Amino acid sequence: MRTLPRLLAVTTAPGRSAPVPAAPATDLGADGTAALVLRPHDHACREPDALDLRERVLTGKGLAELSAPFGAAAAADGAVTVAADWLGLRHLYGVQGDGWAAAGTSARELARLAGRGLDREALGVYRLVGHFLDQDTAFRGVKKLRPGHSWTLSEGRLVENEIPPGDFRAERVPSADEAVREMAGILREAMERCLDLFPDAVFQLSGGLDSRLLLAAVPPSRRAGLGALTLEAPDSGDGRVAAALARRYGMRRDVIDLAELGRLGPAETHRLVVGTALSREQVLSPLHLGMLEWVEGRTSDAPRISGLGGELSRGMYYPMQRRRPAVERKAVERLARWRIFSLDPVAAGCLDAEFARESEATALDRLQHVFAGFGGDWLSATDAYYYRQRYHRVIGASLTASCTEHAGVNPLLHPRFVALAEALPPDAKRGSRFNARLVAALDPELAALPMDTGVRPSALTAPRPVTAARTARAQGGKVWTKTRQRISKRGEAVSVTSALTRSLVEHWRAEPYLLEPVAGTGLLSREWLDRMLAGSAVPAPATAGFIALLEAALDGR
Repeated sequence: MRTLPRLLAVTTAPGRSAPVPAAPATDLGADGTAALVLRPHDHACREPDALDLRERVLTGKGLAELSAPFGAAAAADGAVTVAADWLGLRHLYGVQGDGWAAAGTSARELARLAGRGLDREALGVYRLVGHFLDQDTAFRGVKKLRPGHSWTLSEGRLVENEIPPGDFRAERVPSADEAVREMAGILREAMERCLDLFPDAVFQLSGGLDSRLLLAAVPPSRRAGLGALTLEAPDSGDGRVAAALARRYGMRRDVIDLAELGRLGPAETHRLVVGTALSREQVLSPLHLGMLEWVEGRTSDAPRISGLGGELSRGMYYPMQRRRPAVERKAVERLARWRIFSLDPVAAGCLDAEFARESEATALDRLQHVFAGFGGDWLSATDAYYYRQRYHRVIGASLTASCTEHAGVNPLLHPRFVALAEALPPDAKRGSRFNARLVAALDPELAALPMDTGVRPSALTAPRPVTAARTARAQGGKVWTKTRQRISKRGEAVSVTSALTRSLVEHWRAEPYLLEPVAGTGLLSREWLDRMLAGSAVPAPATAGFIALLEAALDGR
């Protein structure tokens, strides 16, 4: 595993002093530049040279042309500029002190430097939403770099700069036909260039729609011999569909069986989960990030082709939502309680009663504020929430966890693709209809083959949702089952996360002193915590992940 120093830069005002970091600052190259991903490249998969990279970071010009995730630092004239990709998927953090400021790749290290404790409000939102909102982190006063911005550290100040967006914005709402033609062209061109420049690239092959979309963009003549990687878990439909696709097109497929995670011993599980939370930050459940870390340890460092982020062009929050001309408070609260909160909530009964009550009220208030800032119709506002909040906080966290292990290629994150997806009217995206149309335009044969839901993409292109619903019923209701799995997180990895949870709890019961700092926060119910350690209460995976996140955040190492 490749690691980077966690602290990038500290600046002090004239005549002032700053805390001494516990970790060394990042070693900049001879030209004063450091890349914070393995292989930065642009949307044509070309890697900029050191001088080009330096110029882009210092001026902000051309940063939108670099593919996400991206991050770099450059020093000039006594100042350091820290930049991330236009979408904010590479997580970087900063803190402003009294006469000094710092930025780095570790929110925890910055919090220790500044003497900042846990952010109770941010953690309260996290426990329901499953991720932080806006620029929040687990620590007071430590913030994440905003998408589309960079920071300059100079004379004790952390100054935010806006990054020019480039020429990727959609100036008007495209028709569905226009968008299909342009976005299909983006995908074809991106996949051709990727395979030209990275012939050893590995395709992350699953049975879902977004993976199918990228495979359809690979010319049939170039699929034979293409390396593919599939993650399999008990009761997963992904493995069966991915295996059939690999056989059909002659792809070389490697399989990682996630069930092996369930065979880790308690001490091994604790080292994996809490160790990952320490090294990969307190941004998502350490159970989820631990699984990613475990997978990365079993893969090569070859460039990876993935399809994360396709929900933007298929209306992630549309199911069970009707059109409304504007955002309404009741609609926000209903969506929060039905869908946003239900993704991965930490059980209220495990928490201090006051913290549970205030966290729910705070989370609802924050979401109301976030949605009020979007404007426009209701369904478009749900797209904006996915794009401006969940996109960089969840997808970005997953990509940040692996961006120093291998180069990532994902045409679905191309800024023009994202701009067009955001501009499309909801009726074009509802029911995954648009992405299915894209698959059909790229490769009609792949559109006619069943996915892991049992439904063919071609069936989703029907002009009326009722037609797709009938198709789902004809396939034994698999679409609704899959939807429920994804909403409740009871999908393919449920048995794996449950096994990890049992093993993790077993280790805590053997060494209960590990949770003494967690108990001291007052966020958890002490009575429930005692019952868990005594063996009479078993937390759900979301709750176990929250406890592990707190353990790592409070770790003195």
